[in-house]
Amino acid sequence: MYPARSICPVCNGEMTVTHLECRQCGSQLIGSFELPMLSKLDVDQLHFVETMVRCRGNINRVSDELGIAYSAGRAQLDAIIAALGFERDDEEDAPGLPAEERQRVLQELRDGKLTSEQALKQLRGR
Repeated sequence: MYPARSICPVCNGEMTVTHLECRQCGSQLIGSFELPMLSKLDVDQLHFVETMVRCRGNINRVSDELGIAYSAGRAQLDAIIAALGFERDDEEDAPGLPAEERQRVLQELRDGKLTSEQALKQLRGR
């Protein structure tokens, strides 16, 4: 089975569920239903969240388990926070750095186009 995502793969619009069916008895529910917030995440982001829950929120343990640097784990968590529509409100945010620019930097980090150190410098406005 394919995972259901709330983001349209064609136009990036919001998807809704319109049909549910019980595998056991065949009962059907038809209407318009919202997908859970986590359905906004891609497969890699969901894996990170699952690992984060299993590690009880400890980014050091998550980073160790995933074999990534702590800073890459923080950047991935920041990307997930943004993908879920939450704004970070801490002093580590680069002053005046637009949300779109932060997203671009985090995407380039995920894509391997930037090292974690390069991404941190850009996110901090240096």
